[in-house]
Amino acid sequence: MDTQFQRLEHYLDKYEQNWPLSGTVLIAQRGEIKLHKAYGYANLEHQVPNTLDTKFRIWSLTKSFTGMAILMLKEQKRLRLEDPILKYLPQQHALEGITILHLLGHTSGIANYTSIPEYNQKLNKLKLTPQEMLQLFVSQPPAFMPGTSFAYNNSGYYLLGMIIEKITGMTFEDYITTFILQPLGMVNTGVYNNQQIIQKLASPYHSSWGEYTQGEYIDMSSILSAGGMYSTAADLFLWDQALYSDQLVSHNTLEMAFHSSNLKYRFGWFLDERFDRKRMYHGGAYRGFRSELHRYPEDQTSIIMLTNYDCVPVTKLTESLAGLVFGEPVRVPISPQAYPLDDSIYASYMGTYEGYGCKASVERSGQDYYFVWNDVEVTPFYPISETRFHHTKHDSEYEFKRNAQGELSFLGMHKKQDKS
Repeated sequence: MDTQFQRLEHYLDKYEQNWPLSGTVLIAQRGEIKLHKAYGYANLEHQVPNTLDTKFRIWSLTKSFTGMAILMLKEQKRLRLEDPILKYLPQQHALEGITILHLLGHTSGIANYTSIPEYNQKLNKLKLTPQEMLQLFVSQPPAFMPGTSFAYNNSGYYLLGMIIEKITGMTFEDYITTFILQPLGMVNTGVYNNQQIIQKLASPYHSSWGEYTQGEYIDMSSILSAGGMYSTAADLFLWDQALYSDQLVSHNTLEMAFHSSNLKYRFGWFLDERFDRKRMYHGGAYRGFRSELHRYPEDQTSIIMLTNYDCVPVTKLTESLAGLVFGEPVRVPISPQAYPLDDSIYASYMGTYEGYGCKASVERSGQDYYFVWNDVEVTPFYPISETRFHHTKHDSEYEFKRNAQGELSFLGMHKKQDKS
């Protein structure tokens, strides 16, 4: 390991001394793995450590595989990006005017099922058929006309999975496995359906009062092509490397997909610039597991991070590691100093915030500030400014916001008005 990557390892070791850290990290440049290391525990009950081949659910990073499957079918002339959805789902008249390209770029305007209150309250724990899933979101009013705006949307990628199945006559799992995973040698990656025993699959954990708790059960029937896969950091490196080659689609198709547009989202990847370099990235976060794969294609640099602790801020950590690779001055975060918040200001924050079928109750006990998530998990925090708070044990920040009308929001949810 060269000096640069010794600094990366030192950074992570120092971070682990200060904050919770669990999962695997892989950093590579120009096809060579420079750092590949595991931290924490795959299973806390049995004290099973994470290893380099521990598997993690990757949630929305699945969308990059769904996008590639669409590209492959396009190259085979089995679909056109401009095809209307009604061509494949003719009975779903509510989807009129929406194309495959709209679904791929999150510009369809259809309701995002993971933002529907009924889904988060109970439906995510039930086995749902494709028809039940369709009814869940096509029955909702659209957010905007197709192609007129951008809104990240799991419903669109669920529909893309249905289209893949309709065209190929295969399940999404079988298609991805046969035509992407097996050719690339990704033997530790698959689609999770709650039925299989997946060897070396990590257990997910939340936290309450800073102590670890079991991750919430989710039935994967409603996730599928929007976020249903699991993988390892090493397998995701194979996935990363395939995007420099013509193993799956031609270089011309890759150029069309990712290098000839000023759009910010293409075929399952966000596209932007970071550290004065073009970046192609995606992550996933839900119910304990979090994933990040950040690619800097001009430098052929990749940072992959997977965790089974929902308190590990993998997005921030992945960006910090990329900064270190590119010579940026990055320091291990320390606990910010407490801010002397006036009691009246915190009193104005206290109450219940609701949205998407979730809620957070902001409370206090003496000098202890905290909020309760969905009546179950307690997050203790302390003020670091008039509006921002920091977790007492984790590397996490939270902020209260007011709109132009003075209405409060927290974690993207609006404060419930008192009835009195």
